[in-house]
Amino acid sequence: MRLTIKKRLWVILLVLVLVQLALLEYFSQKSTIEFSNLSSNVFAFGLEEHSKNIRIEADEISVTSINPAKWLPLKKIERPEITGVSIVSQGAFDVLEFEISDRVKVVRKNQSNHFLQLRISPPLKPINYQTWLNLKNKFTRFSIKQRPSHTEITLASQNKLSNPYTDTDSQGTFKIYIPYLVRETTQKFDKTQRIYEGIDYSKDRVCVGNNKFTDVHILKIGPQAFKGSIYPALANEGIAQRETLSSMAKRYNAIVGINAGYFTSRGDPLGTLIIGRKLVSSPLYGRSVFGITEDDAVVFGNPEFSGTIKASSFSVPITAINQPRRGNSITVYTSEYADSTRTEETGIEIILIKGKIVGIQENDATIPPDGVVVSAGGKYTELFEQLKLGETIDINYSVAPPWNTIRQAVCGGPRLIENGNISINYAEEKFDPSLVSARHPRTAIGLSFDGDLIMTVIDGRTKQNAGMTLKELALYLQKMGIRHAINLDGGGSSTMVVKGRIVNAPSDGSERKISNGLLILKP
Repeated sequence: MRLTIKKRLWVILLVLVLVQLALLEYFSQKSTIEFSNLSSNVFAFGLEEHSKNIRIEADEISVTSINPAKWLPLKKIERPEITGVSIVSQGAFDVLEFEISDRVKVVRKNQSNHFLQLRISPPLKPINYQTWLNLKNKFTRFSIKQRPSHTEITLASQNKLSNPYTDTDSQGTFKIYIPYLVRETTQKFDKTQRIYEGIDYSKDRVCVGNNKFTDVHILKIGPQAFKGSIYPALANEGIAQRETLSSMAKRYNAIVGINAGYFTSRGDPLGTLIIGRKLVSSPLYGRSVFGITEDDAVVFGNPEFSGTIKASSFSVPITAINQPRRGNSITVYTSEYADSTRTEETGIEIILIKGKIVGIQENDATIPPDGVVVSAGGKYTELFEQLKLGETIDINYSVAPPWNTIRQAVCGGPRLIENGNISINYAEEKFDPSLVSARHPRTAIGLSFDGDLIMTVIDGRTKQNAGMTLKELALYLQKMGIRHAINLDGGGSSTMVVKGRIVNAPSDGSERKISNGLLILKP
């Protein structure tokens, strides 16, 4: 049967379409696809300039994809994809957020004040056209290059671009964050001086309402200045002890320092304390912690603790490390704690050296320098009464990743700011509401969007200084462009040392002896 000319033309046309689609599919995966815009148009997404949360969802925009595979499924390609794009207002900064369907490796290839180039691997699926168009119009330049091994995103803006970062949100979604300055964050402090290379001290006088004022003391420490220099100091090199911050700073010849974590009247730290990768004190109530990784990255979070004591006849969970033992609990005491456990409640305490029981007491057992003491109270006492001298005991405990590899960490709480947003979680961390709502002297530590470490001390409880509520403190820090911040111990403990001198006005009238401090040492 012979085809008519008209039918032949239709067949040829169909073949050409299929060939074209196949070529588009090939080049969409193998070639460079670049979309860019060199204009300076600002695309406001149809909302007010100061909208707190401007969001574009790629899946919600009904526009034909630039990916030919969406037109004709010639080949199934499993790649991570951008599932949503948001621009979120966070004080002086806006943050461009990319939601990614899976974890990817992000490398900062190039960056200046107004230019950023990221390399993402494995390569992403092509971005939704409308989403790309919105970003193209929002920034001075936005372009994507698809390579066989990676995707390259280039961004230019009239606003100053800060360091990008990645994180996983509370729903488990992996995100790439790109902050950029939209409003000036520089505050006119009463006094600012360069203390050391990369370290500035500033003093501010702030009105907190009803004609009440308070002094604010701020240390801004650049990434190069705190690299390898942050150290949590223990009072008199022990745990259940107390010492003034200026004395600790003098002993370590520190450049600057602030008071750190909460503690009992005796000096026992309350919460996470990690020094030189060793867990010196275990987490308490899942409270907020500031830490430094081995490569000097700053982390904030709420580490979880777990541990077990195993004997031949039982296996039980560990309650805490180097904290007061009370009630139904099992606490492990190491040589960092003190010369003895200093327990007052009767229980059973086993003294271990290299895993073998070398002594058994009811309380206040001596801690060997090369061993530990396991102290059991309440319902656990009967179990430990079965143990005998010479028995082998297995002890295992750790904090959950990434905290098991953190070099230095101190506990505080509650959280103040998370990713630029005020987020005071005092109820979750079991703090009394009065700590939040009343004005007190305060100490806080934070990380700015520019990558600077910010240490802040607020004076209070005097005629000259009213102090701040936690909300007032969080608002003040947010205006400075802080990305993450947590509250530390405050009240009479709030102290700042600069080159051996106390620069704030402690509310007790003089320095209070504290359990631990956070110092910046000379390189």
